[in-house]
Amino acid sequence: MNLNKSHLLYLLIPVLFLLIYLPAFYTDYAYLDEIHQLWHNNDHSNFTMFLTQGRWLTGLLFQKLFASIRTIAELKNLRLFSLAGWLLTTFVWAVVFKRWITFMGFPKPLWWLGVVYVVCSISVTVYIGWASCMQVFIAVLAGLLSGHFLYLHLQKQAPSTLLSAVILSASVLLGVLSLFTYQTAFGAFLLPFFLQYLQRKAPKPDTVVVTGILVYLAVYIVYYFLFRYSLHAYKLEASTRTAISIQVLRKLSFFFSGPLPSGFSLNLLYSSKSIFSLILYPLAILVWVVSVFMRNRKGIGNRLLFMAIVFLLLSFIYLPGMIAAESFASYRTLFAFNLAVFILVLEALMYWINAPKKQAVFTWVVCIALVLSGVYTYQFQFATPLHDEYGVLKKFIATQYKPGITHIYFIRASKQLFRAKYNTRVYQDELGVPSTYRDWVPEPLVKQLVLEQTGKRLLAEKITVVQYESEEAFHQARPGLDSNALLLNINALFKTTVPH
Repeated sequence: MNLNKSHLLYLLIPVLFLLIYLPAFYTDYAYLDEIHQLWHNNDHSNFTMFLTQGRWLTGLLFQKLFASIRTIAELKNLRLFSLAGWLLTTFVWAVVFKRWITFMGFPKPLWWLGVVYVVCSISVTVYIGWASCMQVFIAVLAGLLSGHFLYLHLQKQAPSTLLSAVILSASVLLGVLSLFTYQTAFGAFLLPFFLQYLQRKAPKPDTVVVTGILVYLAVYIVYYFLFRYSLHAYKLEASTRTAISIQVLRKLSFFFSGPLPSGFSLNLLYSSKSIFSLILYPLAILVWVVSVFMRNRKGIGNRLLFMAIVFLLLSFIYLPGMIAAESFASYRTLFAFNLAVFILVLEALMYWINAPKKQAVFTWVVCIALVLSGVYTYQFQFATPLHDEYGVLKKFIATQYKPGITHIYFIRASKQLFRAKYNTRVYQDELGVPSTYRDWVPEPLVKQLVLEQTGKRLLAEKITVVQYESEEAFHQARPGLDSNALLLNINALFKTTVPH
């Protein structure tokens, strides 16, 4: 297949989405926050929670969409909403990314790699698989277009930096929309400016890049004051998750130990403490560093300055994560950052593979590897294990619950419950972990299952769920079990019900 035929990739985009995410159409489960948001879908707590986290638009969206569903099976509708949104976002990304790299003179195969990466991104598998992240495509799309419109305008105006009031207003408005939806997604704004700096290979950023950065930072300031105003209007206090850290050294340590290793993993899912990660991360950086030294002949000082500014721009792309007091480099926060790093590394590799036929072969090999990683991550590390866990719980309630049950003693899942059967790789609260290992899941999950079985919410609300972290904790507590109580040990049920 000819990489120069753009329509082939546009046709492949929906095919790849179906290949990777087909289980989203028929797989039932309730993952972590999903069940809490479903059970509380009409008490406005979803809106309040997101508003205090600076995600006012997400709060409105969740209040509306979660109120529109009643069952765990209907959570699929929200995941399909995210799937459709990411299909749209990928088409938009394909259009704007092609325009950027054509203008900047990057190798054409980089367009294919950048588009296929988005479809298969570990972050996107989380956004589609987890209904609690269904809104992120809106934030990415708004941030992407905010930066794109400004970038095109600046290029037309160059070398002048005069800004059209209409373009600036549109860029700020889209940026604020992105931030009020999911803050870390706004880093997509900087992607064209980051790529332009990479392409020029000069240590001093040009006026287009500098102006883009200044507008980017200005949008954060506008958003901050609007966020404070929203809290005042609703008479609420900000969530502790919005706290800002000024401990520069601690955040630099976090940057080089969290986001960077994730970005330079190039969409491969592995333990950050494994030997593989200790080799791949520095090796990928080394490839890029050598590429910089080979192509930039303007002295060691200029080369080092160029690399320092690249890392600075990457930290700007991940700015909300860099200034937050909370240091949590989850994949759901890293989409724009990881995409920028992926392009950086692949562009460097293209320098070494400069023959057109070799570039074509390399591109197809990487694209196939990305697709395989997408299938593996979504289907085997996420959807299938959670579906099996949910099946065990649903069957237990269906066969064991009867009128008169008032107490359910729930032994929560081990974090490594899925490992023996699926060889899962646990990463944060996103991949490879059972839903019921977290303490906020058992109560709403049990009550929701009872509600769906009986159709009586008041009956489900009256059930007392007493949970224990492990079997040892349960035996130490020695609760009295009678005819009005059930013991639900998810670890034992899973091992005996799901074949290994």
